[in-house]
Amino acid sequence: MRKNELALLPKLPLLITESADEFEALRDAFEREIKPQGIIEQMYVDDHSSIVWDILRLRRCKVVIINSAFRSALEHLLVPLLKGPGQYDHEVQHKAQALAHAWFTDREAEKQVSQTLNRFDLDESAIEAVAIRRSFSDLELLDRMLTSLESRRNKALRCVAEYRASLAHQLRESADRIIDDKGVLTLEDASSKKPTAA
Repeated sequence: MRKNELALLPKLPLLITESADEFEALRDAFEREIKPQGIIEQMYVDDHSSIVWDILRLRRCKVVIINSAFRSALEHLLVPLLKGPGQYDHEVQHKAQALAHAWFTDREAEKQVSQTLNRFDLDESAIEAVAIRRSFSDLELLDRMLTSLESRRNKALRCVAEYRASLAHQLRESADRIIDDKGVLTLEDASSKKPTAA
């Protein structure tokens, strides 16, 4: 690719935690698949690569949002399960907090949480459910963003196909005009009228 063509391409759309090598591998895969011809198709490939990268990033974010809600979800879930008859939430709040915090690193706490959940016919999927429910507004926003990006991705692919179809049509029309009898005569006339040396 020429230097002036490189100047038209966007800079890598990476966060500081993301890998330039992984992005380049993704873009290279799209280049091998689409085989861009010229700068316009290359711009479509780069645009498509950036959109797909954004989609992958948002999908990772959805998982991180849910995972980061696990501790508070577990605490929220444990409070009513730890309460005895006649007890109030604030009386078991500290125990629920401590247990939820320890659940990530302490085998004994993990076992105690599992036993508490089992007493109410629940398992760890209950924690997931509460984490998702408590993250719902963030997840809903991400889903809207993903829908928009997926629509842009599909449009970018259609643009490549439409551009190629349009270019192929223009080339066919040009070829038809050249092959046309008048076109051939015009070319022959033009070649026979070479300027004479002065």
